[in-house]
Amino acid sequence: MYRKIEEILLKWKSEEKRKPLLLTGARQTGKTYIMKEFGERYFSSIIAVDFEKTPRAKAIFEENLVPENIISELELFTDKPFIEGKTLLILDEIQACPRAITSLKYFYESKKDYYVIGAGSLLGVALKRDDFSFPVGKVKTVRLFPMDFGEFLLASGKEQLMNKCREAFQKQMALPATTHEELLSLYRDYLIIGGMPEAVMTYINTGSYTQAGDIQSEILSDYRSDIAKYADDSNKILAQRAFDTIPMQLAKENKKFQYNLIRKGATSAIFGKSLEWLSAAGLTLRCKRITTPEIPIKAYEDLSAFKLYLSDPGLLVNMAGMPKESILNQMGERFMGGLTENYVASSLEANNIPLFYWESSGQAEIDFIIQCGAYIIPVEVKASSHVKSRSLSIYRTMFKPKLSIRVSTRNFGFEDGILSLPLYALWLLNIDALEKLL
Repeated sequence: MYRKIEEILLKWKSEEKRKPLLLTGARQTGKTYIMKEFGERYFSSIIAVDFEKTPRAKAIFEENLVPENIISELELFTDKPFIEGKTLLILDEIQACPRAITSLKYFYESKKDYYVIGAGSLLGVALKRDDFSFPVGKVKTVRLFPMDFGEFLLASGKEQLMNKCREAFQKQMALPATTHEELLSLYRDYLIIGGMPEAVMTYINTGSYTQAGDIQSEILSDYRSDIAKYADDSNKILAQRAFDTIPMQLAKENKKFQYNLIRKGATSAIFGKSLEWLSAAGLTLRCKRITTPEIPIKAYEDLSAFKLYLSDPGLLVNMAGMPKESILNQMGERFMGGLTENYVASSLEANNIPLFYWESSGQAEIDFIIQCGAYIIPVEVKASSHVKSRSLSIYRTMFKPKLSIRVSTRNFGFEDGILSLPLYALWLLNIDALEKLL
């Protein structure tokens, strides 16, 4: 399966003074597959070590941190030769061996032509620990997200349809009705299946929502096991409870995260670290409220309020027990609103757009706020084609943005400073694209 992160890896490979690369992201997003596929395609050979499956390999890094000595020991350990400039060294589940992360500094400072990629499902958690020594400035960090809708189309053999979507986005022209409806149908499939690679491939190979759902259930079970196994003792139960309330949080009309849905009397002081753990593990996405939509928006962040989404919409559907028929037929309006927001949040995050929203004294709320250079862009999300919105009207009257975006099931269009963007086109929305629109 093609993943757009391959372009980032190719650029990294061509850098003259490249840093070792750390690949972060939630479990089951395809990190191991991507590293090995990349190695097989662009290198003569691979030396791969998984510190969870082969913990004996940790001893190699405990003895010394000299790259030449490490390479020599790994050759003996794996019984594979290392060819400078032609072999890719993969250090998987690297968070299980902190000394291996420390060694990346010395690989970078070495004058030899080394290609090193480290990855780990809970690497984000490890890097946030106070006692963790990280080689600041010596590594390049890249996050792998679940497959976006564009990657889903490509994996489904819909390359021509994907290209038509891209062309319509670039030219801001409406697609033919039949093409538009076909893309909407595939988008609804994506909401159910999500972007976890194994679930996607299971659905493509079998055509079965049920079998794909079984994979999703296994992934959620793995996530809960990770919380029980790796979260600090004081955070285990709290993180589990917070994680399980996400469908309830998003089913509310006001989707601001409410601690009392976890348990009566819950506060940020009690659950704050648990929520940080979930985000660091890549399981959740946090959308922060801003008090004023001005640049830089981060300066106006309201630390007392936020929304919490799952990293993948398909996992949210499975977790909530939402029947596939309800999504295909656009039923369950309130939850569909939360699910659609979750889809948009995961799409923006995958395109490296930070998540913020704006609210005005309970009178108006804009689902997402994007800063693009000196401009602030409001993004309103609608789960259907009914797009009338008091909130966006109030915002536009108050702040007069140069560009506003309305995401819905409607076709491409542009009128009175509002860009109409179909939900299936979110994978194309990034900062470079926004700069061209402004």
